[in-house]
Amino acid sequence: MHASAPISAFQRSRLCHLPQLAVLACVLAAAAPASAGLVINPTWDEATLSFFGANEDAVKSAFATAAAQFTSRYSDNVQVNITVRGAAGTSTLGASNTFINSISHASMFTAVAADAKSSDDATSVGATGSLKSADPASAGVAHNWWVTRAQQKALGLIASDASTDGFTTFGAGFSYDFDASDGITGGTIDLVGVMMHEISEVMGRIGVSGGVIGGVPGYTLLDDFSYTGANAKGLGNGAGNNFSIDDGSTLLMAFNNGGLGGDSRDWASGGNDAFNAFSSSGVVNGLTSTDVRVMDVIGWDLTPSTTKVPEPTSLALMGIALAGLAATRRRKQ
Repeated sequence: MHASAPISAFQRSRLCHLPQLAVLACVLAAAAPASAGLVINPTWDEATLSFFGANEDAVKSAFATAAAQFTSRYSDNVQVNITVRGAAGTSTLGASNTFINSISHASMFTAVAADAKSSDDATSVGATGSLKSADPASAGVAHNWWVTRAQQKALGLIASDASTDGFTTFGAGFSYDFDASDGITGGTIDLVGVMMHEISEVMGRIGVSGGVIGGVPGYTLLDDFSYTGANAKGLGNGAGNNFSIDDGSTLLMAFNNGGLGGDSRDWASGGNDAFNAFSSSGVVNGLTSTDVRVMDVIGWDLTPSTTKVPEPTSLALMGIALAGLAATRRRKQ
């Protein structure tokens, strides 16, 4: 199985960028070329991608396929710039590092409400929605809200530009299947699925979930969609937290228990899914309809032609994880 890094590692990966946050918040790079809709622009770190040897072109093709799953579904007229790296061996399967910027909860809510276009957006910011104008974090306790740089573009908080929004890293020591269109060969890992997982994190599918950044607890927009039940917000990273757009009345998917390892806002184990904290080898880990919805409500605008993809209808393949690559880590930083 593949697993995401614990919250402490997630914080370290972003703390290393904190000195640049103020600069990024105040200084915009040269404007990106005009584009019709969302563009995910990779910059290849050739020195590290060389770890893949003869498979380097296959890695680039897989990334293009992964990126297309987002650019075909979302219409934001922005450019997301990602540096793509390789890593030797098997200490890292997939990892992301992204620039983040602090924002007040009031400003975040205003931006999300102004950007609302889909029915799910309307629900989430409506009277019975998960996003309230009032800050749900503990009153009187210092804390920050965070959005990724790419997410700021989607929400109209900064202009689209050509500056780097984040980094993704993929380990070269694993056995991969680079093309999921004809299924995944037994004993190999769906690299496109791993890449979609990491790209989506640069786009804002991350949680801080009360973890400490810069000396105070922090939260993200996705944390604001976490519920333990009806009208019961679950901003932390423990068990029982679920994704909900309607104030917890409908729990759409269980979040991973970050307290036991893995990212707090990856999905808990279930059907095969690119956004899971843990998943199997030998299976396609694609985008489900819930994946499409979560990216929508955290700021990315669905194209009018986007239709929901089917959810997995059976969990029968879950047992394969125990007999397969059971200890493989998705992210280790």
